[in-house]
Parts: sequence; structure tokens; C-alpha cells
Amino acid sequence: MVLLGRRILAAAGIRSPFELVMRRAFGRNPEQIMEWHMLEVQQRQNLSAAATRLLDYIERHPNAVLVSSALELAAKIDASDATVIRSIQTLGFDGLPHLKTVIAEKLDEGARTPVEKVGVTVSELTQDGGRPPLQMVVEAYARTLERLSRPALPEQFQSAALLLNDASRIGLHGGGPLVRLAQQTSTHLGRIGRANFVMEGTGHAFADALLGLQPGDAVILLAYGKVHKESLLIKEELQRIGGMLVVITDNPTGRLAVGAQSVLEVPRTEVGNMTFYGTILLALETLVLSLTQLGPDQAMETARRLRDFRSELDRRT
Repeated sequence: MVLLGRRILAAAGIRSPFELVMRRAFGRNPEQIMEWHMLEVQQRQNLSAAATRLLDYIERHPNAVLVSSALELAAKIDASDATVIRSIQTLGFDGLPHLKTVIAEKLDEGARTPVEKVGVTVSELTQDGGRPPLQMVVEAYARTLERLSRPALPEQFQSAALLLNDASRIGLHGGGPLVRLAQQTSTHLGRIGRANFVMEGTGHAFADALLGLQPGDAVILLAYGKVHKESLLIKEELQRIGGMLVVITDNPTGRLAVGAQSVLEVPRTEVGNMTFYGTILLALETLVLSLTQLGPDQAMETARRLRDFRSELDRRT
């Protein structure tokens, strides 16, 4: 039955059932949506119930799959971890690492549109039958925070903090909404006495930011979703001048993470397909606290100067 389904997909130029889901999840051509839907109906008739549930979960939560173990995926689709592995192999993959590699490549190419993301979220809110949004958000954060409890992660954060501690300046860059987190972190770094800068702008305006990079710099790069040319150029320029790169990402095998001096695997939190950034802020705040611990005298001296400046400003009003 599975072979029959694969022949159906092969006739449409689709190599595996998962590629169909990837096209539906990441595709952009509206004229093909109905064609893909009909193929999906035919194909799903040839899959086990567990494999079908796995396909549904991958389509809705590709980012979550990247940071999930077979056991965690099993809990999501109400199956055993052995069943998850068999289902992944049925879909044409060697195993979970191979599946994650393909998802990472698709995410590098570009994320889904806002309409598609919100559509999935609205659907889940409707299906949940009146569950309070607060409960959904708290449960979603509880799941991602559990992933941040991995035994190796504290050591990885400490390694990143030591790298940043040795830098002459700390740069920060994040695309889209992440630039706000970069700006907030920049303020915190300044208040503990760390010279820092935020790399902002797009297109030609970003060239000035690249021009300002220096050999002693270490840049914290927030790498989520589509890989932008600005982020790639930061990585390339740091490699050229001998700077250091710390990547915070949910895609540790992506183009931006590979070759970085430090990679912190930090998942985003999703409710439906709406993304929240609290875990990324937590990671940035952890780095600020780690740097405070590594340079307490510097932090205290800066705090005293900040207090004095504020007092002087109050006195002159």
C-alpha cells in the first residue's frame, strides 16, 4: 500500500509523502494547493494512523520537530517512540536525524506566510473548545522550558559567556521582531559595563553596520526562520576578520549555526503556529547574568556611574 502511495506521488514529481507536506507547509503557489490536497487524500489512505498523525504534526509544528526526541514526538501523536521511528522510515527517511535535516533545510529557505500561521492557530483555538488562551500559553512555555533543562545546556551557556567576556565589544543582530530583543539586551549589557552595539537595518543600509565590525568583536546572532542575507554577511565578515560568532537558534544544523564558535539551541514557543519569543529572551538574559558574574567589579562600577548620572539629571530638572 505504501509503495502504491509513493507511485502516486512520484507521478506528480514528489519523491516522498513528507515532501508533499513540506510543499503544503512551505509552498507559495496557490494554484497547486487543490492538486496537492487531492494527492494528500490519496496518499494518507496508504499510511498507518500513527504516520498520518505524525505528518499532521510536522505540517503544523516543523520548528518543534527540530528540537524533539522520538519520545517527545511519540507523546504528541499518542504512539510509542518505536512507532514514531517506523513511521519516519515509512515516510522515506533513514531516521529522525535525517528528518530534522530536511526540515532544517526547508526552514532555511523560508518560513510560512503570516496568513498560513495565523490560520493554523485560529483552527487550534476553535478546536480546543474554549480552553483559556492563558492556559494554552502557559502549557506551551512549560514544554519549551523543559527542553531548556537539558544537562548539557548550562555548560554551553557558560562557554558562550566566556567567549563574550573575552570580546572587546559585543554585537547583537536579529531580524524582524527579534531586533527588539537585541535592543533590550544591548541596554542591559551597557548597564553592566559591556561595550556593545546592535546591527540594524536591511539592504544597502546594512553595509555600514558590516563596515563597523572589528577583529575583537563577538556577535550574538538570533537565527530563527528564514536565513537572511544580512545574517550570512555577518557570519562571513566575522570569519574574514577573525571575529567570533555566538548563534542562538532552534536550527543547530542550519547554515548560520554551522561553523559558529558557539551555538545555543533554544526553541521558540508556539501556540498553534503563532510564535512567542520568551525563551529567546530568557537565553539573552542568562548571558547577561553570566557576564555579570564574570565581571562583578565592572558591573558594580557601571551601576554606580548610572546612579550618579540619574541623580545629576534629577538635580538639574
